[in-house]
Amino acid sequence: MNKNTIVFGILISLILPVIGYAIWVLINYILMSANVTDKFGQIFQFSSKTMVLVSICFNLIPFHYAKNKRWDDMLRGCGLLTIIMLLSWAYYFNLFNI
Repeated sequence: MNKNTIVFGILISLILPVIGYAIWVLINYILMSANVTDKFGQIFQFSSKTMVLVSICFNLIPFHYAKNKRWDDMLRGCGLLTIIMLLSWAYYFNLFNI
């Protein structure tokens, strides 16, 4: 399978944020079940906005790998979908103040 295609970059960029979100949900569950508290005594947990953003940032791993291998088409696929995800994240959490 040729990994230097736009479709492969898009597929990788769809799979990694899902895996990243699952990891953050697991970390959040572990923190809540262990009753980890912040300095104000409230149970510490990540907000959904933070978990989704960090999950999208997992796309930087294949992006960097494709850049080092000089796989330009995969780089375009990863970059295109990452930008679409970040814009949709900003729109969903109303960061454009519309």
